[in-house]
Amino acid sequence: MISSQSDILAARQRPLLHGQHPGSGRISFRVRVRQLAFALGIFSFAAPFSVRAQTDPASLPAHDAHQGFLVAVNPYLSAEQSKSKFAKHTPYEGGILALEVYLRNDNDSPVRVNLTTIRLVVNGPGDPRQRLEPLSPEDVADRTLLKQGKDPSQQRPRLPFPGRTGKPNRDKEWEEFAGAVRSAAMPSEVIAPHGTTHGFFYFDVDHHFDLLSKARFDVPDLFFMADKKPLFFFQVDLAPAIH
Repeated sequence: MISSQSDILAARQRPLLHGQHPGSGRISFRVRVRQLAFALGIFSFAAPFSVRAQTDPASLPAHDAHQGFLVAVNPYLSAEQSKSKFAKHTPYEGGILALEVYLRNDNDSPVRVNLTTIRLVVNGPGDPRQRLEPLSPEDVADRTLLKQGKDPSQQRPRLPFPGRTGKPNRDKEWEEFAGAVRSAAMPSEVIAPHGTTHGFFYFDVDHHFDLLSKARFDVPDLFFMADKKPLFFFQVDLAPAIH
């Protein structure tokens, strides 16, 4: 059937869709790919924010907050909980305490936290107070997989000794575990205005996880980056986090 002249003119005047070739009702494959990539890009951009929104740091039992800044701690105290995060090997099996720490800044200025001065303060019955330094991912992997430097007769955790770890037998399994521990660690010392970041700190308690009932997490050195004004130190009592 031959179209009328008015139908032909209407078809010529109809605007083409983006990517549609003249005389064709189909959008090109290349344009469809770009549209799909754009949609996936939006999804991947939005996904991290929905994941972060699942945990409100202020709802965690162990936290300290003042001056518009909050420090919250979620200790990993069981093999099952650790497996859910680290899978095959975990710091827990090496007697290492993994603390998931949230840092939230509700101020208009970024805050810098000196991660190297953070300490786990442990008060064992009958023992002097100990201030444990965080372990590096390499130390965690060494003490979990290589199991060197452990004294079975030791009744309380000892301060970490930098020269105690050894490098032999750092095979592929060691590299994978150290990488997992590193990727889970606190990613940055700068907390953006109205931002939240979180990651793990690791402390060698030599399997004495029961000492957390009398332990605290200290963050002594942090300041506003705009004017270098220091914040008061944070001390998070970990006893409320023990279920």
